[in-house]
Amino acid sequence: MNIEIQYRPAHALACVQLHSGESIRAESGAMVSMSSNVAVTTDGPSAGGRGGLLSGLKRAVLSGESFFTNTFTARGGGGTVELAPKLCGDMVVHEVTPGDDLLIQGSSYVAAPDTVTINTQFQGFKGFFSGESLFFLKATGNGPVILNAFGAIQRVDLDGELIVDTGHLVAFSAGISYEVSKASDGLIASFLSGEGLVLRVRGRGTLYLQTRNPNEYGSSVGGRLPPK
Repeated sequence: MNIEIQYRPAHALACVQLHSGESIRAESGAMVSMSSNVAVTTDGPSAGGRGGLLSGLKRAVLSGESFFTNTFTARGGGGTVELAPKLCGDMVVHEVTPGDDLLIQGSSYVAAPDTVTINTQFQGFKGFFSGESLFFLKATGNGPVILNAFGAIQRVDLDGELIVDTGHLVAFSAGISYEVSKASDGLIASFLSGEGLVLRVRGRGTLYLQTRNPNEYGSSVGGRLPPK
C-alpha cells in the first residue's frame, strides 16, 4: 500500500492507495471517502493483528481507543481510502519494524494494516502524575502506522535527553525512556510558571510532538463560552 498525507499541517488527510486484496484497519469514524470497489467490515479488535477480544476491550477502556474498528479491503483491483482524525491538525506515517516498537498516546492513533499489532502498555503511575493516561498504545510488527496530532507534528531524532511538556507528546520509539519531573527547581515555582510537570525523555530513537495541547486549548476556548 501507499499512504500520502495531504493538506498538512492544519487539516491533514491520509490518502491510502490499496492494491487488490490489501486491507487497512482504522479507528471508527476515521473514513472520509473510499472508492466503490473497497469493501468495509466493522468488528471488534479480535480480528486480524489486534490481539484478541479481551485485549481490544482493555484498549478501549484503558487507553481511550475505539473498541470497534473498520477494515477497508480493495476488491477486484486497486482502491483508495481517505482517512482523517476527529480534531484538526497534522498526520504522519511511521514505519514499524520488528524489534522497533512504537508507543502512542491513545488519541493519536488512526490506522494500520493487520501486519501491525496494537495493544496497551501500562506506563506506571508516573502517567497519573504527569496528567496523561496510565496506558499507551503499543504498535509492534511490520508496517505503516498513521498518527495524528492537534496542531503540527514535529519529528525529533533523539540522541540524548529532551524535556517535553506532557500535553505535547504524540508517540516515541521503544528505545526511549522517560520520567516525570518538575519544570522548575521548586514545586510551587513549577506550577506558577504554567508548566507544572514535564517529561524528561532519554535515549535514542524517534519522538513525535504536537505543537498544540488539546487540553489547554479546550480549557481556553471553554472558558470563553457562555454558560448553558
